[in-house]
Amino acid sequence: MEHHLTLLFLPTLALAGPYPGVAGTTGSGAISKSDPAIVAWAAGHSEIIYGSDVDATWRTPIKATGPAADDVYDIVCLGNGGRITIYFPHPIAAGPGPDFAVFENSFSHTFLELAFVEVSSDGVHFHRFANDSLTASPVGAFGSVDPTNISGFAGKYMQGHGTPFDLADLPADPTLDKQRIIFVRLIDIIGDGNTKDSSGDPIYDPTPTIGSGGFDLDAIAVLHQDDGPFAITRHGFNAGNYRLEWQSNPASSYRVETCTDLEDWKPAATVPASATTGLTDWTTAASNDPKRFWRVIRLAP
Repeated sequence: MEHHLTLLFLPTLALAGPYPGVAGTTGSGAISKSDPAIVAWAAGHSEIIYGSDVDATWRTPIKATGPAADDVYDIVCLGNGGRITIYFPHPIAAGPGPDFAVFENSFSHTFLELAFVEVSSDGVHFHRFANDSLTASPVGAFGSVDPTNISGFAGKYMQGHGTPFDLADLPADPTLDKQRIIFVRLIDIIGDGNTKDSSGDPIYDPTPTIGSGGFDLDAIAVLHQDDGPFAITRHGFNAGNYRLEWQSNPASSYRVETCTDLEDWKPAATVPASATTGLTDWTTAASNDPKRFWRVIRLAP
């Protein structure tokens, strides 16, 4: 009896990473730019520092405000190692699930230029989302990054789909009010492996890129926002003046009103919010009235 040994050769399968895959696949957290859960979009920027290899035509931060676009040119390019700090019509607030989403302009599911994401409720202390990069080796200028190998970075999804961020993922900290996130900061990652993720592992993304080097910000969508009351944080007399300080949002202006009887309120000033912090202050000459009351009203942005 003859015995025959049959060998079956199977193609080698690339093992996917542990994180959600491309937009539209099962488990993906990508937020569509037309998602009805979006309640607002970025309103402006308080800081931008361009990195290297970004031409003048891409230095257009106003293009990062308003809704995400279908146009790959409707972006601001940060340059290699650049950063931008964005503010919103109302503060972002923690709610169920993701609270905001960052949109890049990638033309494919795997040409992914990455950025760190940080948030602040005061404009002084910024808190970075934990991140993980499992890309094993350097990626060329137009190379590919498997989205299932990255987590916690902006730029995980192609144009039209935002990377979601949940404020609940940030550790509690006395300098962070998760119900009043005033700023979101994006910092481009030069993906040559010299920059490390939260675990100290090298981060790789398409490198080097020139002309429009680095992260291309299309838009930031808000999924939960705080449009409720704000607090007066300081008031009193100093050197013959009366000073008021209150919680503010950079996209807003405020009307200071005064009266002596708590009924006949009269406007005293219209004050633009601070563009760089979560507080605004206003000073006026002290009144000789034995009783004078003050209040602050937020005006629509």
